[in-house]
Amino acid sequence: MSPDLRWFLWVARAEGVSLLLLFGLAMPLKYGAGIPELVQPIGMAHGALFMVYLIALWHTGRVERWGALRYLLGFVASLLPFGTFIFERRLG
Repeated sequence: MSPDLRWFLWVARAEGVSLLLLFGLAMPLKYGAGIPELVQPIGMAHGALFMVYLIALWHTGRVERWGALRYLLGFVASLLPFGTFIFERRLG
C-alpha cells in the first residue's frame, strides 16, 4: 500500500468519525435535549476534515490513477454516515 493511500485512509476515517459525531451526538443533543454547545466545535472540526478529505481524495486519486467513477464514489461517500468507511473497505 502506497503512503499516499495510507494517508487517505486515515483522513477518511477521521472524516467519517467527525460526521458520525456531528449527526449522532451533537445534533441529537441540540434538537433533542436543547444542548447546542457541541454543534459548533464538532461542526467546525468536521468542516475542516471534510476539506482535507477532498484534498486527499483528489491527490490520492491522481497518484493511484483512479477513474472518474471512483472519484465520484469517494465524494458521495463523504456525504453519507458510514460512507467513508464503506469506501475505505472497497479500496483496501
